[in-house]
Amino acid sequence: MHDAFIASLLGLALVSLALSLATHLSVLSVLKRQRDSGPLPPISVLKPLKGVDDGLFENLASIARQDYPCFEIILGTESADDPALDVAYRLRREFPGVAVKVVFGARHIGENPKVNNLTMLAAHARYDHVVVSDSNVRALPGYLRALTAELADPAVGLVSSLIAGAGEETLGALLENLHLNSFISLSVCGAEVLASHPCVIGKSMLFRLTVLERLGGFASVSNVLAEDYLLGKRFKAAGYRVALSPHLIETVNARRTVREFIARHVRWSQMRRRISPWIYLGEPLLNPSLWLVALLAVEALGARSSLVLALGAAGLVAKCSIDALQMRRLRGTLDARDLVLALLKDLLIAGVWAVGAVRRTVHWRGKVMRIGEGSRLLPANENGDSVPTALEAG
Repeated sequence: MHDAFIASLLGLALVSLALSLATHLSVLSVLKRQRDSGPLPPISVLKPLKGVDDGLFENLASIARQDYPCFEIILGTESADDPALDVAYRLRREFPGVAVKVVFGARHIGENPKVNNLTMLAAHARYDHVVVSDSNVRALPGYLRALTAELADPAVGLVSSLIAGAGEETLGALLENLHLNSFISLSVCGAEVLASHPCVIGKSMLFRLTVLERLGGFASVSNVLAEDYLLGKRFKAAGYRVALSPHLIETVNARRTVREFIARHVRWSQMRRRISPWIYLGEPLLNPSLWLVALLAVEALGARSSLVLALGAAGLVAKCSIDALQMRRLRGTLDARDLVLALLKDLLIAGVWAVGAVRRTVHWRGKVMRIGEGSRLLPANENGDSVPTALEAG
């Protein structure tokens, strides 16, 4: 029995390592793509704001400094007393040569507050081509040109970006950035390269508002958590190509607690489970650390076979090598500490996956929500029971 169990763990570890290598090669494939200059249509950059994120002014200023012939920036908050508005007004003062609009007071059209905000921002957009860019995105000056380069293919309807986490000052923020630079980037590129499946992350998206309106507009995703992923699916289903830009953008995560890191990814796990249950069941196969640590632990407590222990240790070395190559490519630097913490992060994420498989509710922006099929957001109580809306209660 022991030998069969060890053989199973070893087999799972080998499969997981092979998948990690394949998805890592997918990231390299995306980053090596060369794009000629494409059309340069005027662009409205939509920046939904909520509170003062880490490095918010510099994040916004990186968009104001874009090397692009014609663009505007529209900044907006849900409420008039949001402190992010002070930063938005500062941007407008310090970049008088850039068209900057500041708006607030998003109307409630659904349970997803970001979509409510984007609906308001889009109503103020001067141009048909829009870039949705989250408040923690920090871009190089060629960001907008890189996105529009994908439009050289007239079949492209939506462009998203490969992201890298940076700027950590706390352990929770480092874990967040390590996860963005490993599992998230591997999954996005692996889905695109190996399966031709768009896995859009809404931190950076380019599309035309007129096309979005034909597909149902922002209102069609106002009551789901995974609005970005589902928009990608809508564009593809309508016959458009969803492109992944090789231009890397940073998302700044500086101060986050470990508890906040875990809570965020429990929410994301539930979202992925409700979007694609069968794919969610296979996610642990993208986590070699789980199987390798389990293999070493079981064997160390059991037969203590030197061959199995050596294979497990070699597997961890291979996993660390893949992580090192990945982090050096995405972050530009490599710290040995990061490799140790990446292992800790992988084990935490395995626990998060297990919780996400059974958890029924999330706490998000002060509300208790249940994530239904297709990531639909439903107000709920602490027990996970749906709460009727005012209309339903009446």
